[in-house]
Amino acid sequence: MTDDSSTGANAFVGNLNTGNPQELDNLKAEHSISANDTTHRLAAAIIFDVPVGRGRWIGNGMNRVLDAVVGGWSIANSLTYQSGQPIAIGMSAPAITDGNQRPNVVCSNPGSGVGPHRSALTGASMFNLSCFADPGDQQPGNAPRYFSNLRTDGIQNIDVAFSKTFVPREGMKLEVRGEFFNAFNTPRFAYPDTLFGDSTFGVVSSTLGFPRHGQLGVRFEF
Repeated sequence: MTDDSSTGANAFVGNLNTGNPQELDNLKAEHSISANDTTHRLAAAIIFDVPVGRGRWIGNGMNRVLDAVVGGWSIANSLTYQSGQPIAIGMSAPAITDGNQRPNVVCSNPGSGVGPHRSALTGASMFNLSCFADPGDQQPGNAPRYFSNLRTDGIQNIDVAFSKTFVPREGMKLEVRGEFFNAFNTPRFAYPDTLFGDSTFGVVSSTLGFPRHGQLGVRFEF
């Protein structure tokens, strides 16, 4: 996905404001990969009835007490795997009037090979610092609005729910549920510092979203 402006399209992207125009009288230079571009995305919901319990494949003749504990459970999950989004790089001390100055890119590979996880752990920059230069006072940089080969951390999230329904007697139904969000406690790291000139340029220092948490519920119908 490419565009001339991503501002206002999806506020959740995170750093849309750094994609504002550099030169208001040269909007052709704004065309780049879009902030909303995600190379790959997989979203799926799966529901599985565990074949254990009375009347099921395993434990067909199970006694009622044991069946109440281990039989008749269903497992549901929702998973999302998504590529990271493109990164926009600005200047920590911009020097262009009425514009969002970008740095010059002076090499073909602006990435350092350090991923978001390693950057957060070691403090190493995700960017090749020698690839960027200050374009000078009132001079536009040649950096694109967003870099297709510099990406944020992607999404790797799985939510899991367990549920079981009892029928204590005719006309009554009892449902027990346990739901766990980000079940495997997979962190998603935030954007690195994207301002050239900062001492922490390219370093990831925070996370997005939430750690694993769960909730339990009981529903009784009569």
